[in-house]
Amino acid sequence: MYKSLLSIFTLILMFSGCGNPKPAPVVKPEWINKPTYDGKTGAVGSSRPHVKGKAEQRRLAISRALDELSFQSGMNVGTQITRKEKQQGQHARTSSELFTVQTSDNKTIHAHIEEVWEHPRTEELFVWLVVD
Repeated sequence: MYKSLLSIFTLILMFSGCGNPKPAPVVKPEWINKPTYDGKTGAVGSSRPHVKGKAEQRRLAISRALDELSFQSGMNVGTQITRKEKQQGQHARTSSELFTVQTSDNKTIHAHIEEVWEHPRTEELFVWLVVD
C-alpha cells in the first residue's frame, strides 16, 4: 500500500511541475529604444493605462512624443503641474492639472505617427512620431 501511495505521490509531483509554463518573453520593437531608426528621425512617447480609457492613454503618449520632438528641434518645452487639495472634516479631495507649454520662435514641426505598439502584459502604449 505504501508503494502505491508513494508512486501516486511521485506522479503528482512530476506533473505539477509541468502545469505552469513560463510566459514567452516580450519582444519590443527596435524603435522604442532607438527613435531615430532606419534613417528616420523621431521620438517615442508612452503612457501606462489611463483612468479615462484608451483614447486618453493614446493622447498622452502622442503628447509626450511631440514634447520630445519639440525639445529636439530647439523649442522651449515646459511642464507645469498644479495640485489642489481640499479637506473638510475627515474627507479630503485632491486634484491635479498638467499643462505643457511650448514656445517655438516660428518653428513648425511636421510629423506623423509611424507606429503604435502596446505591451501585452503591462498594456503600456508606445507611439513613434517621425519627422516628415
